[in-house]
Amino acid sequence: MSLFRSAYIARTFIAIAAVIFLAACSEDDNNGESPTPEETIKTSGFLITGTTSSNNALVRYFEDIPTGTVDLSAGTDFIQFLPTSIYDHYIYLARPDDLPGFSKMAVNSNGELEEVGTIPTVDEGSFRIGIRDANTGVYQDRNTPNIITVFDPTTLETTATIDMTEGLEPTGSESRYQRFIFRDDDIFSPIRPNDNSEGLYSGFYLHQANLATNNYVGSTGVDAPLSGGVLTVNNFGQEQVDTNGDLYVQDGGAVGTGTFARIYKIPAGSDEIDPNYVFEPVRVIAPSNIFYPIITGFKLVAPGKAIARVNTNVPQEVIDLISSFPGSTFEEKVAAFLADDDAIQQALAALFTAETAAWCELDLVAQTVTIIEGAPVLGANAGGLNTFKHNGEVYFPIATQTEQAFYKYTPGTPTATKVFDVTGADLSNGYNIANNN
Repeated sequence: MSLFRSAYIARTFIAIAAVIFLAACSEDDNNGESPTPEETIKTSGFLITGTTSSNNALVRYFEDIPTGTVDLSAGTDFIQFLPTSIYDHYIYLARPDDLPGFSKMAVNSNGELEEVGTIPTVDEGSFRIGIRDANTGVYQDRNTPNIITVFDPTTLETTATIDMTEGLEPTGSESRYQRFIFRDDDIFSPIRPNDNSEGLYSGFYLHQANLATNNYVGSTGVDAPLSGGVLTVNNFGQEQVDTNGDLYVQDGGAVGTGTFARIYKIPAGSDEIDPNYVFEPVRVIAPSNIFYPIITGFKLVAPGKAIARVNTNVPQEVIDLISSFPGSTFEEKVAAFLADDDAIQQALAALFTAETAAWCELDLVAQTVTIIEGAPVLGANAGGLNTFKHNGEVYFPIATQTEQAFYKYTPGTPTATKVFDVTGADLSNGYNIANNN
């Protein structure tokens, strides 16, 4: 029997009446308040996570937003801790012990993380699970990638399966789902090759299913403007659908190919990517950054506005390297550079270590990018991507060579202030367990 679940068997009317009577007495004993369950979970608070030198995850719970400096070494050590959904204060994720399957976890009354249920899978690489509401969740077992399994988040029992074999397969082989995005009864799922050895797809594509009918609906996508393919991103949670019903989703661009990361829009009432909406935040703020033109951590934070970490400039040593190639124009020099694998690797080494990325606010309607002032720039490939909201403000992680901290800002006023520092591990993410997804 699960730690947080109790079952009462009422065989007769008298037994039921007795239970009701005892509950009423309990209410009276608690001065009119609802009775406190024998076993409770925390319904508010914050999880701050970090990565150890051995690449394990440290997770620590805080009743309130921390202040000063917090030490993550006092947290719980897991092999991994990668939530993809939070609903009704429960955390859903690939099992933190790295065994095949998914876990449902909660913070108990002592402030400790505990597993309250598991969903088995065959493939130990299965990682995507999502919760739409209190009655409906979905996941993919990568051993059967053409199936979306629908389940009840309370009981974790399977309620339906959705056959997705009709979905677009760009290379003819099976895909995996990088996330599940809910819009009313529909699920939109960006895809990438299920076999990691296949590399990237040549564009950005999504499958769509419907939870009212439990059927496949269709596919939509856009081919990449240049060869090399695009990354598909697997952020935490939802916050992809605007208040007017427009759905926004990003790809990750491609490193070293000149393919800028893009944000796509599926308008309200439509199942197709809008071909006339092309928003490339890196190109907007740093058009010369064709070498590492990625965005990460994209999430809507207010109507028409989103937050994302954007690579805003190119290290001078990379510019100097490209300028050394033959050509009468910069474009010709770039073409020569892209034909030299050794030069590309040299440039990427510099790009991965240089602090060239900034948290930015994106205006999804005007397609503008504004750097959030007051927070340091950080490594283009630095960890720490998940942002969370609390009391109308957005909290985001900063992890540089000299600072590990959380900052906050108010949407529409992109000026940040530091909230707290982190020690004891390399800062990863933060989660507000009071918020659904």
